[in-house]
Amino acid sequence: MSQNLSSSHKTLQPERAGYVLILVAVALPTIFCVIGLVIDSSLLMVRYRQLQSLADVASTTAARELSRGKSVNQAKTAAINSVREQNGMMEGDVTVEIPPVSGPFSGKMNYVAVNISRGYDTYFMRIIPGSSTKVVRTRAVAGMEDATAGTVIALLDPDPTPITVTGLPLGIGTLSLPHIQLGALELLGIGQLRVQGAVIVNAGWGRVDENGQAVGDSVLPPYGISCTPLLPLTKLLATDVRVSGGVDRVSNYGNIQSGGASPLTANRMPVPDPLRNLPVPTVSVDSRNVNATLRGGRTIIALPGIPLLPGLPLLNNPTILEPGVYEWIEVVSGQVIFRPGVYIIRNVNPLTGIALSVVGGQITAEGVMFYITSNTNYSAITGGADAAEGQTPPPPLNQTTLLPSVVINLALLGSSYSGLNDSGSPFHGITIYQQRHSRKPMVLVAEQLLGPASISGMIYSKWGQLIFAANGNYDLRIVAGTARIVNVLQTTLSPSQKLPPATDVFLVQ
Repeated sequence: MSQNLSSSHKTLQPERAGYVLILVAVALPTIFCVIGLVIDSSLLMVRYRQLQSLADVASTTAARELSRGKSVNQAKTAAINSVREQNGMMEGDVTVEIPPVSGPFSGKMNYVAVNISRGYDTYFMRIIPGSSTKVVRTRAVAGMEDATAGTVIALLDPDPTPITVTGLPLGIGTLSLPHIQLGALELLGIGQLRVQGAVIVNAGWGRVDENGQAVGDSVLPPYGISCTPLLPLTKLLATDVRVSGGVDRVSNYGNIQSGGASPLTANRMPVPDPLRNLPVPTVSVDSRNVNATLRGGRTIIALPGIPLLPGLPLLNNPTILEPGVYEWIEVVSGQVIFRPGVYIIRNVNPLTGIALSVVGGQITAEGVMFYITSNTNYSAITGGADAAEGQTPPPPLNQTTLLPSVVINLALLGSSYSGLNDSGSPFHGITIYQQRHSRKPMVLVAEQLLGPASISGMIYSKWGQLIFAANGNYDLRIVAGTARIVNVLQTTLSPSQKLPPATDVFLVQ
């Protein structure tokens, strides 16, 4: 009996083995398909992540170009070059949308969408009909978002040359300044500078950031921003203080709102010139305010207007100046009225070397813009070489001691200055506009100690230095290369209109 069972068992084993082989043979293609699907899917996921990284970099590159003031076409080219040349992806499709055409940021000009698609050969899926190539698609959106409040002071020179000012006239020459410039924005004096808005400095000079960590080019002066106090009271208080380099000491900077968080952010990207699209003054640009009449050089020395009797005309009537093209303007004494409009000053007084000098008298210059240029052949018809300067930096200085182009004593009793008042003009609100390539300093002294000194509007000197000795409250904006501000007591800049805020680039999708 046992022999029969054993014999029966042996005859069944080959049959079961055959069934297993058949089952394996049937299942093997499926097993290979699953393994191939896993491998190909993993490889495609790697490809997707690579393309997504390229799209992220390309979109932020394009948004950063926009933040630097580049055109839409330049930003698109930068994004495509980022994918093609910098990262070596010469195949596939790359499209750049400014603004995005779909999604939550559709139609917003501050945002960039980059779409990348590329086909990849599969290794195992090709055994399935129509699966030999898979197209991987990615999309990234980056954009500029406000990083500060509206700007009141913007100092644009990323690597300025420290200069010494010489040749200041009597009365202004008593202004005491350190021989060495210690900051792209240097605060001097015995009081506070209070700014109702943002202070932005592009200089990469060191020393520390908001956390006290070393940043910038050097731990030695000059710094991005420096307080040079005679007393510990000298500080900068603002809504935002943003610097590309660093500051001398964190404790010198505070929020203008009592109890507010520190406004300081250091080691930040430079901002573009907010007035980069501003033209130079010509009749064709602004026929209502620009006059091409040549009026020569004017030096005004006169007695002030004095009434002989009530109701009778003044003795020594005011000197009235009209808009036009001047070689220089110098006011030593007397009452002077500048009619509203644009005053182009294209040369300097041969005795002082200064283009616009007001050291005495009583001045009324309301609704006025002074355009200061060193181009002695400047034409109010064509704009000459000034019109072609654009945003390119001027040649390096071959000397560090410079005469100022403008010297104005704003503290003269009864004097007032305000920017061009014409909302239809590109120069609306500008009080002084210096030729972009000029690095000459401008000196404004507005010490409201004996009476009100009035100046409002905007000072624009892209590569020059502004020296502003002040006390009081001013409706004023400043765009310059560098600045030295002397606080006699306390100075407040509280403009009725601000320049655009600084922006940072964020990857948002």
